[in-house]
Amino acid sequence: MRWLLFLALTFSSVSTTLFGNAAGDLCDRVASLAADPNHQALPIGYSAIDGRLVIEACQDAINSAPHNGRYWIQLGRGYLKLEQGDDMLAAFERAKALEYPAAWFALAVVYHTGNGIVEADFDRAESLYLEAYRKGVGYAALGLARLYDEAGSSFFDAEKAAIWQSQFDAFVN
Repeated sequence: MRWLLFLALTFSSVSTTLFGNAAGDLCDRVASLAADPNHQALPIGYSAIDGRLVIEACQDAINSAPHNGRYWIQLGRGYLKLEQGDDMLAAFERAKALEYPAAWFALAVVYHTGNGIVEADFDRAESLYLEAYRKGVGYAALGLARLYDEAGSSFFDAEKAAIWQSQFDAFVN
């Protein structure tokens, strides 16, 4: 089930928003996140990410616009791809400090799956998903559905899983 959460970080969809600056454009084009309601380019599936290119492009974008949380999220994806967990976590935390809504979702996925960190923390994941959802990140509903759908977990609750799945289904339709 954890791989399904990665789908939320990698699922492809269409964006028609115009690009801003050259450095930011490249960062957006090589690491756009479908779960980010503010993505500015066609989202890039995780398997298609070139970690080194993402890190270079997004660091350039951050140099031009250090307070753009979207660039920090996308930088974190590059670090995740290269299995640089500490740097990934720092990038996601920086986006959160900048009040970028998708940061709560990205951190929730990290704490839910344990990818890039020592171990999963479902309590933290749940609170981050809930805050992401409150901030308008529809994919957080999918994360909560999967969190409550893990049989054998202390969080298993089929009723909650169904409610959150229906919230996500309404979001994508």
